Amino acid sequence: MNRVTLLAAAAVCLALLAAPVPASAQPAPEPGSASPDAAQVLRSAGQTMLVRGSAFLSPVRAEVPVRSGDRIRTGPDGFVQLRFADGALISLQPGSDFRVDAWIYDAQHQRSFFELLQGSMRAVSGRIGKRNPEDWRLRTPTATIGIRGTAFSVHEAATCPVVGCPAGIEPGLTVEVTEGRVAVRNAAGAIDVPAGSTLRLRDARTVPTLAAVPSRSAPARVPRSGGIGGAGGAGGGAGVSAGPTGGDATPPEPGGPPAWIAPGTGGAPSATISFGRR
Repeated sequence: MNRVTLLAAAAVCLALLAAPVPASAQPAPEPGSASPDAAQVLRSAGQTMLVRGSAFLSPVRAEVPVRSGDRIRTGPDGFVQLRFADGALISLQPGSDFRVDAWIYDAQHQRSFFELLQGSMRAVSGRIGKRNPEDWRLRTPTATIGIRGTAFSVHEAATCPVVGCPAGIEPGLTVEVTEGRVAVRNAAGAIDVPAGSTLRLRDARTVPTLAAVPSRSAPARVPRSGGIGGAGGAGGGAGVSAGPTGGDATPPEPGGPPAWIAPGTGGAPSATISFGRR
């Protein structure tokens, strides 16, 4: 092999080494590593919208990650299921308005602050809640909810006193715990809600007290819309089904996601994407 051939071969090797590695071949970030993405969309159906600043995306799509500051709205037939970077799961029911207020998750810092302005959601806490429960918080117009390692459901109907509640819906806040416990506080007081219990607050001035009857015998009710389980789904709770055909509110199984979370990442129904100025 002459000198020219050797030089050519060396140039080819250097070019291959300098070429970028395809994204599919790059190693996935370790849990807890710094990332601007808070959550991925496991499933989305019906009328949904992701609002980011002055831009919006409709419908919510699996390929677009959810980030700190994003707001998700679901229409009368819409629902969105999210898996957060720390392993937490949140499922939003129809007619919900949900916002990721602040999200940080790395080796040194963590914060998982959310706001449910209206509607229903079900949640299972992740690593942030296990490392330090004070770093997880859900605000609603009626109260603030903290966790103690938990699976629970929340329904907020803050607009009911103004526009009137749908049949079977009570105004204010309903919290139903299926595993662990949550802490609920408002201007009138604070209380821990254990598993199997339901808390109902008519407004932000109502003193938090537990219902005398456990939630499993007297669950709150939310009308099913588009096949989505309401705050009184079977098995007790303001649950969201795993899809448009179910109403399963099964508590999470040990070592795996709960039944109401789709098994894997699913895309939204085919529809035109709009990502521009509101």
